[in-house]
Amino acid sequence: MAEGHYQVLARTWRPQAFDEVVGQQHITRTLQNAIENQRIGHAYLFIGSRGIGKTTTARILAKALNCRSSDGPTPNPCGTCENCVSIAAGRNIDVLEIDGASNNSVDDVRQIRDNVRLVPSSSRYKIYVIDEVHQLSGAAFNALLKTLEEPPAHAVFILATTEAHKVPATIISRCQRYDFRRVGQEDICALLRRILDQEKVTCSDEVLYAIARAADGGIRDAESILEQLISYCGREITFKDVFEVLGLVDWAQLNALCDAILDADIATQLRLVEDIVATGKDLSQFVQDIIRYFRNLLVCKTAGARIPELLALPGHEIAAMQERADRFLLTRLIQLIEQFAELSKGFDSQLAQRIALETLLIRVSKVAVEVSVDTVLEKLVQLGAGGVGPVAAATPPAAQTAQAGKGGKGEGKSSPPKRAPAPHQAPAQCPEHESPAASSCATVSETNLREAWLRVTEKAGAENLNLGIWLGQASPAAIENETILLDFTHDQQNARTYLERPENRAAVERILRTWTANLTGYRTRVNGDSPESPRPAREAPPRAAAAHVNPELARQALEDPHIAKVVDIFKGEIVDIKHHIKE
Repeated sequence: MAEGHYQVLARTWRPQAFDEVVGQQHITRTLQNAIENQRIGHAYLFIGSRGIGKTTTARILAKALNCRSSDGPTPNPCGTCENCVSIAAGRNIDVLEIDGASNNSVDDVRQIRDNVRLVPSSSRYKIYVIDEVHQLSGAAFNALLKTLEEPPAHAVFILATTEAHKVPATIISRCQRYDFRRVGQEDICALLRRILDQEKVTCSDEVLYAIARAADGGIRDAESILEQLISYCGREITFKDVFEVLGLVDWAQLNALCDAILDADIATQLRLVEDIVATGKDLSQFVQDIIRYFRNLLVCKTAGARIPELLALPGHEIAAMQERADRFLLTRLIQLIEQFAELSKGFDSQLAQRIALETLLIRVSKVAVEVSVDTVLEKLVQLGAGGVGPVAAATPPAAQTAQAGKGGKGEGKSSPPKRAPAPHQAPAQCPEHESPAASSCATVSETNLREAWLRVTEKAGAENLNLGIWLGQASPAAIENETILLDFTHDQQNARTYLERPENRAAVERILRTWTANLTGYRTRVNGDSPESPRPAREAPPRAAAAHVNPELARQALEDPHIAKVVDIFKGEIVDIKHHIKE
């Protein structure tokens, strides 16, 4: 080596044997076994993103096939013989590395086809490594087909590409395909730690995780970032240095932005954007960091025990993210990721992107004070469980007045009044600390009828969403022996018909027997009339429809319990009706 010549870390630490390749054991083990069993292919296709070991593995394979330390190909090349040394240095005349981007014409491939017939000069195999093979022209691929299918016994082709979809299927079918994976953060951190120990540079594990995340699974990128940090910092790398050198956004700022979104603090969000711009950070990268941050929150919200594996973050960071994720609704997190992903599309200028980002932050904060899709979804979920709607057994006005007049510590936090048990109700059946409908052994009377029916509806909705919705249409009217009488309006005939089905009746009656002590069935009627009473003529148009809407169509729409419930809960009205025709 010439005096003063410096070799970068990516070259200094380039693996020289299969066992040194990081994160690609599924490939190196297969190649070693194939060589050991003398099952050497004539064409290999290495596929994967940049900087994860494709060309390095090709060189190691070339050394394994031509190593002189053994009588034949060996899975563990010595690395010291003339062939191993010259192949590692890239000067072996029997191992030709060809750049597919600059040698992509049909004439270049014809030259390869003519030379491949010549026997190797000092090796067992003549090896052609064609990097970025997807950049060959169509004619060049066609010229390569026959040679790849039936090459001479001494020739081996190794094709490498980052874009497998651009390689013709006729080429892929003639090769053994190996898909290289992006390297995990733990493997990258372990490699960087070995390099730092050798270079006598100190840093924390937090720094290594930050480098690994910035490298995004690429070994060469991680080594290049580390090289840059060593040049900047000297013998000690701090966490702050990583963000300064790479132009990344500090996680503290992302945490502050998340908290501001949760608190709908628009001023803080705009100040954070101003700080990012003032420090010269790229807003496009900032948006990408935001997307990655909320993706991590989504993982914390949904992944359960696999969170550490999927995030590969220090424990204290995962705990902090878990705490913030618990404050979000799942639908809210998904919506935020989709909105920021839409924002990541190209903008003509930094100013345009800044305005778009600030507008989005204001909009997502205003969701807290506006009726949002998230609110609608949550209410519909509660509706399915029977938990939305007016509670018939609410506190009487007189009791509310009495409670409001009480001062002291209990103000604003008074518990609902306890009902006195019915005369025929045994105290053992309904404990003092439970409401009558909350106990599975409660006796239902006229006093607690509506509260008990709400409980039954909730249980039915938990088992069957549709059943809970239709039961919510019924109004409990009276108790006759062991049967509850349910009232329906003339516009609720669909609900009544649904509940009269044998399978639905069986399900409801089973819940009644389980959750009450004295009810075993139910009977339905319309507006207090007997079940056999004829249905009267239609009344005036529903009040939930706008004046310009056809009254008959509006009435038909409201017969659907889903539509009726939504209109009732959100105090809305039907303003238009469209018929959807399925193709």
